[in-house]
Amino acid sequence: MTLSLLEMQLGMGDTLKTSGVGFVIVLIVLAFIAVLIMMISKIFNKVAGGNKNEETKQDAPAAKAETSAAAPVAPVSAPVTPGYLRLEGVSEANAAVIMALVSHQTGIPLNRLAFHSIKCLQDSVELIDVDEPTAAVIMAIVSDASGIPLERLDFSSIRLIKEN
Repeated sequence: MTLSLLEMQLGMGDTLKTSGVGFVIVLIVLAFIAVLIMMISKIFNKVAGGNKNEETKQDAPAAKAETSAAAPVAPVSAPVTPGYLRLEGVSEANAAVIMALVSHQTGIPLNRLAFHSIKCLQDSVELIDVDEPTAAVIMAIVSDASGIPLERLDFSSIRLIKEN
């Protein structure tokens, strides 16, 4: 003779045992899922960490060259206010050109970019008997002929040598 589950009469002890076993099973499954997530996380961190180490090793010489060419950065004294651009050692016209170039090179519309500050990190090039447009053309020619991007080159001075 079979009894349906609705007709079964369980005592208080049987009810507590059944709910306790169910509770323990749920905790065991949750602990298993937590351990599984930690293992997957460690695997992904190792894979991602290996790639990051290789990238930093490749970029290390370039980063050293850039930091040695840059002037020391002074601590920021004024807080950045939304909607305002802080210029340090850069004219407004040059800042506008820099922002337009960044927008063009990245393909992001200028109204979607947010510039907080633009700072000149190195001293300007000393021009001796050469005007600025001519110096710009000379720097572009050197960059093109050498195959080195212009932002990786460091010019301290450009001088016109006059023939006698």
